[in-house]
Amino acid sequence: MDKLIKYAENQAKDLHSLIINIDGRRVYSFGDTDERRDIYSATKSILSIAVGELYESDRLDIDSPLHEYLTDAQRRLIPENKRADFECLPVTRFLTMSVGGYPFRPEGESGWLSQALGADADYKNAQFSYSNFPALLVGAVCENITGGLAGYIKDMLYRTADIKNADVKLTPEGYFYGASGMKLSCAELERTGLYLLRHADEKSGYYAHAFSPQIKTDSGSYGYYFWLENGCICISGKWGQKCIISPEDNRVICYLSTGQKADEKLYQLAVEVSFAP
Repeated sequence: MDKLIKYAENQAKDLHSLIINIDGRRVYSFGDTDERRDIYSATKSILSIAVGELYESDRLDIDSPLHEYLTDAQRRLIPENKRADFECLPVTRFLTMSVGGYPFRPEGESGWLSQALGADADYKNAQFSYSNFPALLVGAVCENITGGLAGYIKDMLYRTADIKNADVKLTPEGYFYGASGMKLSCAELERTGLYLLRHADEKSGYYAHAFSPQIKTDSGSYGYYFWLENGCICISGKWGQKCIISPEDNRVICYLSTGQKADEKLYQLAVEVSFAP
């Protein structure tokens, strides 16, 4: 732990805030841990929590085809020559980023859902392919189920992590953009991590699968919008927004960065740090 703290205080680039929590007790903090910052793709993990709630309440079957949860108008956006392949895809394929051929993100100020459903994707390609489109589509499904996903997310975060009126990003169509754009503080990420830590040892149900390797990536494994490395469950934003949950050590390490380049050494220290005396 000393190496991590020393690096954070003296060498880490663009570090805004950092928290180390062990056994439910905050043992170290750095910077302004209460200021909300953009968490970028860490938003996907927040969406996964909502999916888990809908799954556990029998409102969403993640093994069923995603298209079953789309409206008729939304289904008509899928090109006819792609429709049969799309209709075979279960929600889990989108939770694991295992749909090839999507662009990285939607473009422009309108028609994001049309871009996602009308994309020239390779629905038969089940290899890991990182994109914001799968989370956009899962968010659209959850919007259809809840009737207002942004409000549902805010209520969920208040119930589970005492996060009041979370900052969310909406698509041009007006629903929660599940791929990016949320703003949370380091302390709010810490509370989210502690909530997830309580589910980390479950042997059945949503989190037993969400926190298990579902697909291989270039850097390790991926669950349902969670990165998995060295026994840790990682929530990750592209520019160094991290919540690293270690069930084995009962620890949560969160940090937010301000720059536009992730500090890989800081991340590795946070993942590999040992709390042995």
